[in-house]
Amino acid sequence: MKYGFLIILFILTFSVQASYCSGRNWRDAYQFYTHNIDLLNDHIDRYNVLLDKNNSVNEDDEKYTYLIAKLAVEELDQLSIDVEILETKFNKVKYLWQLISEHCLHDDELDYNNMAIKNVRGADIGRQEVNDLLARIKFLRQYFLKTIELSNDNQEVITG
Repeated sequence: MKYGFLIILFILTFSVQASYCSGRNWRDAYQFYTHNIDLLNDHIDRYNVLLDKNNSVNEDDEKYTYLIAKLAVEELDQLSIDVEILETKFNKVKYLWQLISEHCLHDDELDYNNMAIKNVRGADIGRQEVNDLLARIKFLRQYFLKTIELSNDNQEVITG
């Protein structure tokens, strides 16, 4: 009886492993991947809005310039946090595609294995896009901090 249970457990485990190259796992991994791509695009849109604020700064109005720059830094800080979370998610997506790829290879599903490997590369590209966006956020944040500093210096000259 004990061995019968082990044999059934082995068969179930084997069938679960063999089916990991299945449509459900592909669909789940694909949905997770596309969800994160959508989030990345939303974050890029948020960045572009903040970049436009850079262009709308009116250097003749110090208070307005200071306020816009201060709010932009706060928004960039939050955006940076949100984008950093995506890096972990793209790592998980990559892991899922690697797991699917290994199982497809094990099942001699070479076409599916190759497609999964391409999706691993796609996850790497997503991670690179995240890193590029983080660098752009950092640069824009430094610009706005410099604007705040100049505004404060000008205010000291006026009141000093």
